[in-house]
Amino acid sequence: MTLTESIDIDAPIDRVWSVLVDLPAYAQWNPFTYRVDGPAEEGARVVLHVDLGGMKTRQNMAVVSVSPPRELAWSIRGTPRWMMRGQRTQTLTDLGGGRTRYDNQEVVEGAVAPLVALFFAGRIQAGLVAVSQALKARCESPAT
Repeated sequence: MTLTESIDIDAPIDRVWSVLVDLPAYAQWNPFTYRVDGPAEEGARVVLHVDLGGMKTRQNMAVVSVSPPRELAWSIRGTPRWMMRGQRTQTLTDLGGGRTRYDNQEVVEGAVAPLVALFFAGRIQAGLVAVSQALKARCESPAT
């Protein structure tokens, strides 16, 4: 299962990057991943607190990519790879003129991927849309 969402943000890439990697501030603006315990550092272990449309869950992840100001990615840890592999990759593209494209991709593979798709794809997609819109609002706001 691969889900994606993109949005153009009227803010420079460095501004969007600074909001994206400020994990302690997620509680102030991110409705999907409303809390992250751990740092945005490659190799770090983090716990994502995720709201799947009213169903709150915690996900143990490993940060697999921090490439300023382009990419932040984390993948599932603690689950046998044959059972489930998952990764969320958030990518920024400089569109010029102080504009940035934000792409968010969620990939889930393995034996339980069909069940995840059946029961959670809609909720995950809604979460990707919500975080994209919230990131746009946060980065375009003059107050932050």
